[in-house]
Amino acid sequence: MDWTTRLHKKFAGAVFACALLFVFPGASLFASEDDVPFKSDKIDESLQRELVIFHSLSNLNLDPHTSAYVFEAQILNSVYEGLFSYNAATLEPDNALAKDFRISRDKFRWTFTIREGAKSSSGKEINAQTIKESWLNLIANKGAYYSSLLDVIKGAREYRLGTGSREDVAIYANGLKLSVELTKPTSHFNKLLCHHAFSAVLDDSSASGAYMIESATPFKVLLKKNPNYWNAAQVRIPSVAIHLTDDSDARAHAFNTGAADWIDATDELKKILDKKAIQLSAEFGTEYLFFKNDSPIWSRADFRNAVLTAIPWKQLRDGHMFPAETLVCPSSGYKSPEGLNYTDAEEAALMLEAAKKSAGLSGKKIELSFAIPDSEYMSNRAELLRGALEEIGVELKTVKIHPQLYLTSISKTKADLFLYTWIGDYSDPLAFLELFRGNSSMNDSHWRDESFDKLLDQAAWTNESKERNALLSKAEDILLSSGEVIPISHPVTCAVIDLNSIGGWVSNAMDIHPLKSLYFKKVEETFKNVVKLQ
Repeated sequence: MDWTTRLHKKFAGAVFACALLFVFPGASLFASEDDVPFKSDKIDESLQRELVIFHSLSNLNLDPHTSAYVFEAQILNSVYEGLFSYNAATLEPDNALAKDFRISRDKFRWTFTIREGAKSSSGKEINAQTIKESWLNLIANKGAYYSSLLDVIKGAREYRLGTGSREDVAIYANGLKLSVELTKPTSHFNKLLCHHAFSAVLDDSSASGAYMIESATPFKVLLKKNPNYWNAAQVRIPSVAIHLTDDSDARAHAFNTGAADWIDATDELKKILDKKAIQLSAEFGTEYLFFKNDSPIWSRADFRNAVLTAIPWKQLRDGHMFPAETLVCPSSGYKSPEGLNYTDAEEAALMLEAAKKSAGLSGKKIELSFAIPDSEYMSNRAELLRGALEEIGVELKTVKIHPQLYLTSISKTKADLFLYTWIGDYSDPLAFLELFRGNSSMNDSHWRDESFDKLLDQAAWTNESKERNALLSKAEDILLSSGEVIPISHPVTCAVIDLNSIGGWVSNAMDIHPLKSLYFKKVEETFKNVVKLQ
């Protein structure tokens, strides 16, 4: 889904000791709806109060069209809502502003019925035209990271790239009916639409979701319940206070003393007194390095593959709970292609010499610029790569960038190699492969391959999941064979929250926890080893 702000933090020893508690992405990746302790008839309204969250400091972007971080999504999914929202337990699409929808027999037209009486926090009506304008504004926004996901709509890609008009985008609105024509069948379209980028965003910036932003500073965001929300009666918590600080001691102290209900960070795990409050989960994501294809050297597969053959993969992935050999996070029904794990310095040196000869660079010094977040973790990884590449004749130079500025600076930073941690926006291999589709607004690498794009298009035309997954696996194999990505690990989510006192919160692979589903519940006191006198 989004870039994550937890990029390079090492987990404390206590986390690694809990490795067996994780469910790796697969058939049982998501919890079932039965696991959600949400029962509206059991909620005690007298217990409902302000929810207090402490999170590490972050340069928040609260524009739903341009935001791309995981924690921003946590806020924006609560303030803005579209046709669908994530189910708290399964992460499958739940109807939100869409009361219902229909897919045409040929799968090319989706028609949605908007809920009657839906309003924004300012009282403005939300109808089909609201959604249409929101999507068209997203497509037109040059800074909108997710806009190319709407390229499946006829005319959207042309409008986004400036070769078509707004009027030619096949989105039609009539009262509460919204209809779109697609360029190809897209079975996961409703999954895409759960993302906050595709929400109802009104021209007065009023909230369309369960909460509205009361105030926002670099250190605190206060959310208040939206009284006009279509399902306001089921939203139990009246307000949410989000404190942002990089003081791990302060975060741990806040939780230990009851001043915080939920802390969403990793540095302070050893300081938490109630270890049962530590919630761990495998995440549907991958940490990896990628080449930016802007230089005549590193836009070539032969140079990139020479580097990949020199990489000491075991050492690079050392210390990670779930090492990654492929880009796409393993999931049920998807057979990953052969991963990247082969190291041979002598062979890599021969490959580099052959690449230099082919490029007319024999005898020339080869440099590789690596932009990294300024952290001990990434500095150590860069030194590991520097030593390995020196052996084959590549000089690695590092460009250090402040961690809070790193991801937003990638597009304008002149370097050859970058770090990413990507969390899938929906449970499908395409959530990762879209990052490398040609002309995608999400493609910061500028890598493109016609065969890769063709396979993604072919996958969209089949309704048979086995055949579709096989096509996507072939596409990933092309990507891996090109030497474009260097997979490192699949991340782990960590939060500290007492689930004995808070209901509706479920660990899941996308680390999304809809605030509208949460509620406070009575804590049942238990006393062990007490002899009851008769």
